[in-house]
Amino acid sequence: MRPPLARIRDATVFLGRRRILENINLTVNPGEFWTLIGPNGAGKSTLLGLFNGLTPCRTGSVTYNGRPVTPKTAPRIRPNIAHVFQATDIDPKMPMNVFEAVLAGTYSRIGLLGKPGKREKDLAARALEAVGLSALAGRPIGRLSGGEGQRMALARALTQEPEFLLLDEPTASLDWQARREVLNTIDNLRRRYRLAVFLVTHDLNAVFSMAANVAMLKGGRLVWCGPVDEAVNPELLGFLYSVPITIAACGERRVALF
Repeated sequence: MRPPLARIRDATVFLGRRRILENINLTVNPGEFWTLIGPNGAGKSTLLGLFNGLTPCRTGSVTYNGRPVTPKTAPRIRPNIAHVFQATDIDPKMPMNVFEAVLAGTYSRIGLLGKPGKREKDLAARALEAVGLSALAGRPIGRLSGGEGQRMALARALTQEPEFLLLDEPTASLDWQARREVLNTIDNLRRRYRLAVFLVTHDLNAVFSMAANVAMLKGGRLVWCGPVDEAVNPELLGFLYSVPITIAACGERRVALF
């Protein structure tokens, strides 16, 4: 029987003397779609980094495909785990085009001193096609919109040929149209490549419409984990965010109102 793709057991994380995460337990199986929600400062980005070893835990353990994730093993495990961060502004004078930026994702496997060959270039071209950016391959990366930049980051992640995709608020600071395009791209990629996805987000409506499983983090503790249908609960969400929340119906969709 195949082990879980990723498992965090009894993990506690400190920053200096300050405890950031306490007694974290999570299991992600192949192909699962998880979202992590919670207020600012809860430790969501820190928790995400446990999976690929960017966050060291003082106690507890993390495994990937049954192998311990430690400072020694993490560099060999990370190529299987793509990590996409929040959108950031890019200097318009940056001398790199979209294809080159996406191709850079292959260095996680061939090494920084490796030279991308036909296989790597084909990977980059297919990744751009998968996110709908083939027509922009030659555009300087500093001339992309925020949404295009995030889809480029997703394409770069695909060139790693990952099994597991970590997403740290990939739609933050994007307008509604760009947010929808990025979220639709994530869902399409998950299905097309059979990826496990762990998404940190503040967009509860994206959680309701996309996720299968939800984890709720507050004050460094996981206060609830379970299926999305049970997470759509105004009392539970109100406790998580410390504000009244109403769940409303919008056609077949459910939306959260603050």
